[in-house]
Amino acid sequence: MKKPDTDAAQLPPSAPQPIASAPPESADPYVQRILEAARQLFTESGLEAVSMYSIAKRAGIGQGSLYRRFTDKGEICSALLKGSADQFLSGLEQQVAASAGEAPALAQLQSSIEQIADFIEQYAELLNMIKAEFTGKKQLTQFEHPFFQRLGVMMTELLQRAAAGGEIIDIDPAFAATALISVLSPDLYLYEQKRHHASKLDISRGIVTLFVTGLAKR
Repeated sequence: MKKPDTDAAQLPPSAPQPIASAPPESADPYVQRILEAARQLFTESGLEAVSMYSIAKRAGIGQGSLYRRFTDKGEICSALLKGSADQFLSGLEQQVAASAGEAPALAQLQSSIEQIADFIEQYAELLNMIKAEFTGKKQLTQFEHPFFQRLGVMMTELLQRAAAGGEIIDIDPAFAATALISVLSPDLYLYEQKRHHASKLDISRGIVTLFVTGLAKR
């Protein structure tokens, strides 16, 4: 039988500017406390500066209680972002489904790329931490994370439609979708922003040029 947690303490006051939406409700009160503590610390100090130890200390729990629920900061970031990510992906999936037979596939692909760029800009650091922990400690690829898997399904469907409609050059839609997902990456966004001072519009236009204009049949 799982040993109950006994290391309880009062939550600190909420941080004034959250790094993500408020933590989702959980049946486990310790999860709620962990997420709230992490949200506050990430806002105050930035993701890289915050340790699992500091999250446990802020939440007023022992490290064992923390690690029984989250193995790393990537899992905490995933939990913090879950509500926003699910809402975004569901909305995009609805748009892709509704556009079938109603609009050119490449037009919907461009719209989807622009919306994904908006989401990445808003949550770039959280997404990058999630990706880093997922591909590092878990030794999996970005493409195997549920967030990027759902994006991949949508991009593949749109490129398959474009191929069937004669909108694009002769290319494997599944491969093109995987290549697109590799570019729709938080680390690429952060690198371009840091090294080349690129704006979200610059990055979005570059991706559209490669994967919409570049694939369009002339």
